[in-house]
Amino acid sequence: MSRFKHLHIHRLGVAPAKFEAPRGFGPERITSIQNRYLHAQELSSALNVGTARLVEIEAAQARAKVQANRRGTAITIEAREGFDILAGNSRPTSAVSKLLSVKRGPLQEDGKVGPDVATYFLTKTNLKTFRSQLEDYGNWVDRGQPRQRRDNDGDEDGDKPNNFWLFETAATIRASTIRDYWTDTLDRLPATRDKARWEVWVRVDQQAYFAAAAEIAGVVLDGNPTSFLEVAVQNVIGTPEQIQSLIEASASVVELRSASALSSDFLDMDPPARAAAVDDIAGRLAPPDTDAPRITILDTGFNANHPLLKNSVAPGALYAADASWATGDHDGHGTKMAGVAQFLDLGHPMYDTGKIGQWTRLESVVVQAPTGKPPLPAHDAIERGVALAEQQRARRVFCLAQTARGELTTGRGTATSATIDKLAYNDGKPRLFCVAAGNVPRTPTHPYQVGDYLDRNRRFAIEAPGQAFNVITVGAMTTKTDGPDLVSPSGDMAPTSRSAESWPDPHPFKPDIVMEGGNFSMEGAGYFAHPSRPNLVLTTAKDFSVQPLGLTGETSAATAAASGLLARLMSYYPRLTPQSYRGLLVHSAEWTEAMNRQYQALAAKTKKATAKAIFMGRYGWGVPNQPRLYASADNEMTLVIEDELQPFQNDGSLKLKEMKYFTLPWPIGVLRALGQTQVELKVTLSYFIEPEPHAFARDRYDRYASHRLRFDVRRFNEDHSSAQSRFNAAEDSDPGASDDGWDMGAGQRGRGSLHQDIWRGPAYQLAERDGIAVGPVKGWWAEIGAAKRYDRKVPFSLIVSLKAPAGTDLFTETRIAAEKAKILVEQPVIIEV
Repeated sequence: MSRFKHLHIHRLGVAPAKFEAPRGFGPERITSIQNRYLHAQELSSALNVGTARLVEIEAAQARAKVQANRRGTAITIEAREGFDILAGNSRPTSAVSKLLSVKRGPLQEDGKVGPDVATYFLTKTNLKTFRSQLEDYGNWVDRGQPRQRRDNDGDEDGDKPNNFWLFETAATIRASTIRDYWTDTLDRLPATRDKARWEVWVRVDQQAYFAAAAEIAGVVLDGNPTSFLEVAVQNVIGTPEQIQSLIEASASVVELRSASALSSDFLDMDPPARAAAVDDIAGRLAPPDTDAPRITILDTGFNANHPLLKNSVAPGALYAADASWATGDHDGHGTKMAGVAQFLDLGHPMYDTGKIGQWTRLESVVVQAPTGKPPLPAHDAIERGVALAEQQRARRVFCLAQTARGELTTGRGTATSATIDKLAYNDGKPRLFCVAAGNVPRTPTHPYQVGDYLDRNRRFAIEAPGQAFNVITVGAMTTKTDGPDLVSPSGDMAPTSRSAESWPDPHPFKPDIVMEGGNFSMEGAGYFAHPSRPNLVLTTAKDFSVQPLGLTGETSAATAAASGLLARLMSYYPRLTPQSYRGLLVHSAEWTEAMNRQYQALAAKTKKATAKAIFMGRYGWGVPNQPRLYASADNEMTLVIEDELQPFQNDGSLKLKEMKYFTLPWPIGVLRALGQTQVELKVTLSYFIEPEPHAFARDRYDRYASHRLRFDVRRFNEDHSSAQSRFNAAEDSDPGASDDGWDMGAGQRGRGSLHQDIWRGPAYQLAERDGIAVGPVKGWWAEIGAAKRYDRKVPFSLIVSLKAPAGTDLFTETRIAAEKAKILVEQPVIIEV
């Protein structure tokens, strides 16, 4: 079988001359308040009680030097029983009532689900306006006007007064408490009068007030803040009473969460020393090029003098996030990760005899505190680590085989996941990150319970920052099944890999991929299990003079291996964009036979969409197929199309601007000749978003991303104009075309910032599916005009591959079609035998 470099195409998309975004309706009507005047009076009375301490609070704010027009107080509005509160679209920095958070049915102390609550900060001017709006609401009379057409943001309609739907869905108003600011799970709220660590989200433009109020309250600032567009995340140490004072006096706190620090899970199980074998391997290593892509190990440091690592370590590229920490490996985990990243699994070259190529270089930043040193907040440590590594200019992949223990595991954004999303976006110059999904906790006294494997660790959710949109989140599977009484069958989830199966919707599909994480052996009666030495990943060890090789596994090893694959891809295709590298790694992934068998069994019992969501939460898109990652074949060809579009424009109001349509070079003749033969089309859309982390507190998942993109493929028996109409209302539409055959479907695939789907069907139908539309969906760039992001262009990568039975030559006809259409294919085709 011949192998070829993937076809790499630039600027193929065409933006239609006329573009009009499709529109929809806002929320459905709710049961109306019968006596609005009385309801408004009751809310107004409650508002008076809730703001009774305003004068006292303003005096505290004056002592913290808060500007007079920014002083005010917070109120919390509880929803009517049985209704969602419609809190509107304001933000903490809005000129009007400043929405801080929306919590849907929070769990109360008695175990019951409470009403929705929305918390606002009101300045004195806001409070005056709010009272006036309440009065207008109470006097408003429904005259039976027809419902107005609105966009999906649910803007006010008809002649209704401002905040009409907020008051219509409100039951009462009260003063806000520390619990109303708490957006983490309630069990994480410090239940002590003593000092504790807190993560405080602050208005970025009012940090000076926050610092002054913290000093007055005696609150200690812990580490450096991480700043986003409108908020900054600062860890602090203080008592609940001090935090309450800080909230009131600073007039700048937006939300509270539990604090975190980085931790790693590793196996301290070194095998017998293999000094002679290590010397043999070292003698066969070919040194990497000086400008080879780098893998930056964000971990515990690594031993740069190890004989298998020393010739791949970039000169001067050993750092520590805190200047008081040493740059060497303080516990062994980082050295193991470096070995996996560079070699994947030393068990393979151990028994080979030829030269061993090295395509990547290594660098290290210590981000986990050594024993006895106070930890840095996870978001702070990672931000420092990236800045240190980038003192040297290079192409690199960041490997984070650590998790932020103490942060939410619900799929919502956290300080650390948002920080990594921000670092990955990098103001439009993306960075590549591979991060670990995390492992099920276990100790010698509380070993892994085999019973948890029956539902694939459903009750242990992926840890932060694995929910980040812009990263490749890596779970663990195993093919290692040497010996009896093993927990995992070959090709299935590794025993302790965490799952996103329990995450509530909506959330990005995670993990993205899974890789080798080793296996466990069952003990005694089979209730518990421990790591199986013959079924782990062989790697480098810290104390090489005594034990040069060690064993590792779980999602740490899987993440390091994924980082290695990604960096090797950068070496093989040096001119692709980060969007393409990230997209290609996930695009190459496939479910194993074991995964497919499980899926078929589950799909027989439940809805296809439910079964697919469960399995995406366990395995993502599966295990990268390395041959398909690096090259196309005659019957398995891949197009890598790089383009850009401008999602938004400002012509007096912020709105969607354009879409792109791609008419692809296509092997039409070959596909038609195959007739009813079943073939496969896989499409991946990869781009990076700028995060707005406070969106989750306002219950606006759809506004976490700066923008979102979607793709849609031309359907069988559909013309190109109709194929564009699902994104462009200015095009003619033919709603009759069917779109069956997709694994995910349009309703499921558009999560996160990497979207993928697979279509399977007869080849003659695929012959007509040669057009793809890429269009924008609103994000916060279209909501915050002051940020001036509306004129930015968004680069993206559209990766399309076709797969047909062996003996079919799809690649050659596609290349010829590209030449006939005068489509520029940047990469020369290189044939490999």
